[in-house]
Amino acid sequence: MSMKETKGKQTKGKQKIEMKKVEAYGDRMITFSKRKFGIYKKMNEIVALCDVEAVFLVFSQAGKPYSFANPSMEEVVSRLMNPSNPESSAKDDNSNTRPLVEAYKKKQIESIMQKYMELLEELDMEIEKAKLCNESRNEKEIDKMWWNFTSKDLSVEKLEQRHQPFFELRDRLCDMRLSRLGKDGDGSSSGSEGRHCGGGEA
Repeated sequence: MSMKETKGKQTKGKQKIEMKKVEAYGDRMITFSKRKFGIYKKMNEIVALCDVEAVFLVFSQAGKPYSFANPSMEEVVSRLMNPSNPESSAKDDNSNTRPLVEAYKKKQIESIMQKYMELLEELDMEIEKAKLCNESRNEKEIDKMWWNFTSKDLSVEKLEQRHQPFFELRDRLCDMRLSRLGKDGDGSSSGSEGRHCGGGEA
């Protein structure tokens, strides 16, 4: 293969991305997430390298806020609102607003924890309900089994029909028992003998 052919197969390399809205919603969300992370990284670098105060705030298309602040959002906003005396104003405003901010955070955490505990209680109740339903269903299924019946108010014909499964079960158990005995012994057990083991006639 010639050098000319090799050069012809080379890729175009890194392409410049056109600055326009990404039309596909899924691709747009992926792009937002990647670019947001890139901004966080750059903000962290400039803060670490240059020892500056900085704040970044962006809202996603769904309205969810994402922010970065150093040293804190309150202090940077205070500096912005009081540019004439930044240091003293920031300290004074921070000392005045910090208790309110801390109280708000504490209230939010308590509210979230309360909701969390309520959800846990609801989950436990649903689990108990599911267990009771399963137990009740199993009991009903057992009650419907052919061996669970009362002989009261049943005719002779019905009683015979009800007893027939017992005789069939007995015969199968006898056959299994004699089959095992035959394997352990001389194998001379007959099928007719199996109908007379451990009970009356069917």
